[in-house]
Amino acid sequence: MEPIEKKLTVNASVEKVWKALTDPAEIEKWMQMQTTFSAEVGKEFTFKAESSEEWDGVFSCKVKELVENKKLAYTWDTAFINAETLVEIKLEANGNQTELTLIHSGWEKLASNQEQTKKSHSDGWDLRFGEKLKELAEG
Repeated sequence: MEPIEKKLTVNASVEKVWKALTDPAEIEKWMQMQTTFSAEVGKEFTFKAESSEEWDGVFSCKVKELVENKKLAYTWDTAFINAETLVEIKLEANGNQTELTLIHSGWEKLASNQEQTKKSHSDGWDLRFGEKLKELAEG
């Protein structure tokens, strides 16, 4: 199954965008969820969304790769999808702009509702990554 892929140009320096991706206070603003993120390979952390009767709202993650101002990768799992997927965000400086690529892969690991779950995550990345991160970094 094809991964989710989002490309984004942000009118901000790569350092400012990197801070938005790795500073917990900044992450909470654009992800619109509480987080225990720490920029450290091997560090487990969570995102906490609004819970429902079917789901506790917790995304369990683990930092897999961290290359300052270049790449951040972490696992992404929750009881709702019950499969470990991978989020990779690559940054490339382009003058006063930063080119970002987000790839969220591993959807074939889901036991059911692969397309529906992938679409809901894709929509979520459009809002959070495509809009909120851009607003925060450019603000």
